[in-house]
Amino acid sequence: MKTVYLSLAFVLAIFTPTGFGAPQGDPAPIKAVIKYSVAPWDDTAYEILIPLPKTAEDSHPFIRIDIWGNPEYQSAKSLHFSKEGSHKEGGRAAFQAILDKSMPVTLTGSVSFKALKKEHPVVGSFEFVAEDGKTFKASFEAAWGNKPIPYIR
Repeated sequence: MKTVYLSLAFVLAIFTPTGFGAPQGDPAPIKAVIKYSVAPWDDTAYEILIPLPKTAEDSHPFIRIDIWGNPEYQSAKSLHFSKEGSHKEGGRAAFQAILDKSMPVTLTGSVSFKALKKEHPVVGSFEFVAEDGKTFKASFEAAWGNKPIPYIR
């Protein structure tokens, strides 16, 4: 008789909202870093470094998003990046299997922010595609990693 009750309790646990079979919801945002940086023509920029899960023993993969200029967005904003990463688009995105040691792979797609305010955590999400068709999609929360870089002309 005890076996029947235990089995019934187990079955109910699987199919109830708090049981094992309940959907887990969206994964937690990836902890990232946003830093003040410099654009390719020595103008101001932001750099967002988003770590990804390791794909091999020696890998330390990252998505690097460069946002040229130091814009602030008080409300939701999306930026779209093409393969060329032109000045009009406001930045570029790349994947590196080993940060700063492997050849960057240019990504196309977009990054969206709930807001981007200096010295406040930056919450957003991205959806990118590499030339080989590999996709990258996640949400992130970035903390500031440095102070503004002195600008000298």
